[in-house]
Amino acid sequence: WYWYRYLSPDKMDGPIDREMTDIWTPVDQYTGGAEHAVMHLLYSRFFTKAMRDLGLVHEREPFYRLFNQGQILGADGERMSKSRGNVQDPDELVARYGADAVRLFLMFMGPWDQGGPFNTAGLSGIWRWMNRVWTVVLEEPTYGAADAASTRELRHQTHRMIRRVSEDMEDFGFNTMLARLMEFTNHLTRAREAGNVSPTAWHGAIETLLLMIAPAAPHIAEELWERVGGKYSVHQQAWPA
Repeated sequence: WYWYRYLSPDKMDGPIDREMTDIWTPVDQYTGGAEHAVMHLLYSRFFTKAMRDLGLVHEREPFYRLFNQGQILGADGERMSKSRGNVQDPDELVARYGADAVRLFLMFMGPWDQGGPFNTAGLSGIWRWMNRVWTVVLEEPTYGAADAASTRELRHQTHRMIRRVSEDMEDFGFNTMLARLMEFTNHLTRAREAGNVSPTAWHGAIETLLLMIAPAAPHIAEELWERVGGKYSVHQQAWPA
């Protein structure tokens, strides 16, 4: 019942604050491994039902939604274990590639609810994509005459990316979310090389790319925003020409 107590950790005259639990519970989303179902979920449901019978809370179920993530296995396809010698310490990878790259790599391994073997071969691909993002954000096109069709297509691709990435985030489809962002980065690269889109559309696309990347790769998004954010801001009504 810890999540109830988190809402009122300093309350001394009772276990929970009923006013706070009425506002914040049941919990919208519970995420954990399937192996937790027997103990964690069983206990949490028991305590919730017992507390409901005692009049402490209003609900009979603790969580609205359950999502079980898959298990990351060792490179040999077996469950990671020190006795097997197949444990992968992420600190070494974080020190070499950065926390963002390792997080993105884990997201891109496959469907979040399936997991799979930990194979660092895919990390280099993530690293290359992050470098492409860096380049496309910092190197603006050499603007020529803006082509109306190309500008319209860039705006179309930007809004399509927003919709698809948002849907993937809500569904825990992190691997497909990153695929959409990679696809959009490729489109930006082609648009930058062509140089036939308006500065307004380009700035809007770059700003949107950083905002959509930020939940998954906050460090690179923040660093890039500090470098280009002075040119345009999401808080403006319109991007400058």
